[in-house]
Amino acid sequence: MISVEVDEVSAQKKAKPEKPSKEAGESKVQLATIFQPTEDILKRLEREVKKGEVKYYTPYTLANQLNVKVSVAKKILKEAEKRGILKLYSGGRRTPIYIPAVSNP
Repeated sequence: MISVEVDEVSAQKKAKPEKPSKEAGESKVQLATIFQPTEDILKRLEREVKKGEVKYYTPYTLANQLNVKVSVAKKILKEAEKRGILKLYSGGRRTPIYIPAVSNP
């Protein structure tokens, strides 16, 4: 009798409480699953650069702006440099800084 009660108590302790399910409004923001820079993203970046609102771009700022991963943002910045949209201002050891290739007066 005692061993049965002990087994029931230990089974109750091992049972994990259920986590409340997340509602639609509480979910985390999902990053885009893009792994290569596409024409659409590069055109979006070119429009942003032409507006002239941002003085410089880093992988982190671009990743936040376009809602992509930082590694993808690095690829986008390199491709934009190849196309002449942006110019490398400081290569740096860790974070490259890009500026618009043609400044709007």
